Amino acid sequence: MKPLDRTLDRIARLMGLALICSSVLILLSPILFTILLSFANDASIKFPPGSWGVDRYVELFNSPKWLDSLGLSLRLAVVSALIAVAVSLPALWAILRSQLKIRALIEQLSVASLLIPVSAFAVAIYGVFAQFRMLGSFWGLAVAHAVLAIPFVILIGAIGLRAQPKELELVAITLGASRARAFTGITLRLAFPSLIAGFVLAFQASFEEAVLVNFLGGPGLLTLPKRILDALQWGSEPVVTAIASIIAVLTSALVAVFLSITQGVKK
Repeated sequence: MKPLDRTLDRIARLMGLALICSSVLILLSPILFTILLSFANDASIKFPPGSWGVDRYVELFNSPKWLDSLGLSLRLAVVSALIAVAVSLPALWAILRSQLKIRALIEQLSVASLLIPVSAFAVAIYGVFAQFRMLGSFWGLAVAHAVLAIPFVILIGAIGLRAQPKELELVAITLGASRARAFTGITLRLAFPSLIAGFVLAFQASFEEAVLVNFLGGPGLLTLPKRILDALQWGSEPVVTAIASIIAVLTSALVAVFLSITQGVKK
């Protein structure tokens, strides 16, 4: 390679690296700015802060209303993710291992909620829940969240299950195992990391959901995103910066877990 070509190649690589770093910095700057503001001790949200400290975190962990909303969001996310996994397992078996002629249709319908705007879905399910008197119900909201989370479990779980050879199940069947036992005891066990990754994504989707609760919730169902929205809409509570920082860190940790699991599945 000629010296001029090497110089141009080095310049191009430096420009590409600078562009990538700038893009990442722009994307992360709101989160970093929020984390920075969470360590201010001012009575209102302003920049630059007049003093620094951890008063907002102390207020958060001493506030029953915020802790109740955090606990509700965590319970709701866990329950909805478990429901999504429980519903997705038989669906995955029907899609990947059954002889149904409508397998492709089942797979398409299972991810249909990704194509429907959340607001339109919320309006539709509001009418259904009103008929069955499920409005303001924890389990009703958990089911609604699970419907939105099922596509994540289906998509990630299908990748892990398709990576497992069918021959392993056939060997188990020839040795006397039933088809269901061969699927659950061999294929499902080997694809377990992908199901965990789907559970993580379902948990995150439910934990951050702030639309459905406005349609289906009630006075006793104030999730953390809902309370943050109300706090910003009807006032300016500085403690929301601490909550937003915790959510950002928690979400980043969940994404890191998801990436580590999916990388393990690929290997």
